[in-house]
Amino acid sequence: MKITMYSTSICATCKSLGEWLNKNGFDYTKRITDTDDAVMAEFMSVNDGMIGVPFTVITTDAGEQVKISGYDQKAFKSVLNI
Repeated sequence: MKITMYSTSICATCKSLGEWLNKNGFDYTKRITDTDDAVMAEFMSVNDGMIGVPFTVITTDAGEQVKISGYDQKAFKSVLNI
């Protein structure tokens, strides 16, 4: 499973999501959009028009790509099977 969280350098909700992922034993990659133009371009290419952060892309072991906008624990628990 691959988890990529798009964030900004000052996003408190993103920090909370990261802490929750860590607490539940999930490795993830944090991509900061407001300090790197290339990361912002990457974010814009995957976000399906959702401009808020956190925005998370989860690629399951089966290859399915799930996108979650915000910190929706119910959605994360469903996708991550916890």
